[in-house]
Amino acid sequence: MENKIVHIEIPCKDVKIAKKFYESVFNWKIQIETNFPGYAFFKSGEEGVEGAFQESEKIAKGEINLNIQVEDIPKTLEIIIKNGGKVIQEKTEIGNDYGFYASFEDNSGNILSVWSQK
Repeated sequence: MENKIVHIEIPCKDVKIAKKFYESVFNWKIQIETNFPGYAFFKSGEEGVEGAFQESEKIAKGEINLNIQVEDIPKTLEIIIKNGGKVIQEKTEIGNDYGFYASFEDNSGNILSVWSQK
């Protein structure tokens, strides 16, 4: 399986304001999500990476959530720990058939997420 980047989350104060900015600047297609309030999905170009804007009260510079697709989340978390990382959030169901995710801190202190459909 190819462990590619499948989803990026960009925090924002208001998804409607973020939508207007990124559609105007980059011509991205952005859909405000009705099943997840405060969440808007984007696609960065025809073949580009997909992601979302997520409303957040606390926004720190560099607080973008990068999601990497994996085959087996628990097995990947074991490998992360063996290589000096630590688990921040165990495997968690997203809901609405969007799969599962888990968050981890790498050995440099960056917080990232892994994602799997199952």
